[in-house]
Amino acid sequence: MYAFMDELEARFDEERRSEIDELIEELTDAERASVTLSARLAGADGSVTLALRGGSVVVGEVLDVTRSWVLLREGVGDSLVMLSAVVGAWPLGRSVARESSIRGGVGVGHVLRELCACAASVAIDSDCGDHRGIIDAVYADHVDVALSGAVLGYDGRDEEEGQTVSLALAGLRRLRVLGQRWSPGY
Repeated sequence: MYAFMDELEARFDEERRSEIDELIEELTDAERASVTLSARLAGADGSVTLALRGGSVVVGEVLDVTRSWVLLREGVGDSLVMLSAVVGAWPLGRSVARESSIRGGVGVGHVLRELCACAASVAIDSDCGDHRGIIDAVYADHVDVALSGAVLGYDGRDEEEGQTVSLALAGLRRLRVLGQRWSPGY
């Protein structure tokens, strides 16, 4: 009789362990499904590499993250990278910031308006090419950049100083302020 009870308890314990393992697996999957790239970038420790639409790569330390962009400190300057342009990121590790700590924050339009007000020289990498100049005006879904004439890419569009190009915000990949760090606060 004791052998029967011992066997019954062992089967019960094994089934309970199996159910707990399945529950843990389901909860892990559910938790991972709610983790965003911005949360993983905010939890990144050390240098990260971001591969962007169009093939460019940015390497740097994460300074700040919102739901729409990440600010990276590179060796020579800082880059504001649109999360919508990121197609790959490594190494991210397992560390994750709490989703509630990732602020909606200042949108890229607000950042561009501030740079426009400061008349800061910028380099903008977009789906339309690479452009250097000063932001002339910021609209609901695009930005006007008065080109400086400094050639940034191979396409030659930046060679005409004084020309203004309108860039769709949806096509922006990376924004750099030339000749300075993004902010002394970082």
